[in-house]
Amino acid sequence: MARTAIKPAPESVAAGTVAPEAIAAENPAPKSGAAETMLSVESEVATRHSLSALSAMVVKPQEGGRDNTLESLVRELLRPMMKDWLDAHLPDLVEAMVAKEIARITGRAL
Repeated sequence: MARTAIKPAPESVAAGTVAPEAIAAENPAPKSGAAETMLSVESEVATRHSLSALSAMVVKPQEGGRDNTLESLVRELLRPMMKDWLDAHLPDLVEAMVAKEIARITGRAL
């Protein structure tokens, strides 16, 4: 099944000022010879409108302050877990890698 390119929503849609019917007029249904889409034009317009509204709600990082994005939150939560894991496993990993490299260089197993 071939896909058709989806045009980005106009800026006015993100602001919520253009009706979905106006967008439907910009993106007419495929002609009989064109590839079929999986969604009707109305569904595509409604989906695009919802996604535009969602993207308008994206939280921007605060100026000069802490980063309040989801990525920053995940990083904060993972940092102590990664530290604990590295403290527990890194010495053994390094020792095993060094022993493997020494065995490779000298040609004999340790």
